[in-house]
Amino acid sequence: MRSVLALLIMLTFGRLMIGPALAYDDLVLPKVAFSAVAIHETGAVRTREKIFYTPGKLRIEHGPGFAVTILDFTTQTQVVLMANRTYIVMPMDDELFRRFIARTVAMSGAHRMGVEHVDGMRATKYAFGDDGALNAAGFYWLADDGIMLKRVYDDGVYGRNVHHRAWLTDLSIKPQPESLFGIPPGYKPTK
Repeated sequence: MRSVLALLIMLTFGRLMIGPALAYDDLVLPKVAFSAVAIHETGAVRTREKIFYTPGKLRIEHGPGFAVTILDFTTQTQVVLMANRTYIVMPMDDELFRRFIARTVAMSGAHRMGVEHVDGMRATKYAFGDDGALNAAGFYWLADDGIMLKRVYDDGVYGRNVHHRAWLTDLSIKPQPESLFGIPPGYKPTK
């Protein structure tokens, strides 16, 4: 409990003393605020998550009874809001954001394949290989405003290839309420 409280104090006041943290400079962060439903298929398993983005922050709602994760790209932290109205602040999970945010071409080694339309939006298709610890390779479609609309890839989890498909539906490009990206009233730090 004391260590979590100390971490929260350091994150809050440390940032004020040393100035704002720099955002990840190897990510293609969207230039617009939006909300969408993110669908991810891994073999026969399909998950649906509601996501919200405002410049520098991404909220992922994992479904009723599950946690909500808020990624802050400026502080490189994540807040996990749990169903029991507790929360924890920790370093940002580098693998989690890759489902929603593309890495720069220079960082990922991706190469441009051409322009296509995904769900009525113009998108540039990129091929990438060996992105991250999962030994993943495949394709992603990036809209002109930086929103990753679709991702299809295979990864080598535990020595076997797993096929993934991820895409956004119900995309709404508009400002998002700032309250979505903070700790709600009544939540307590986890013990």
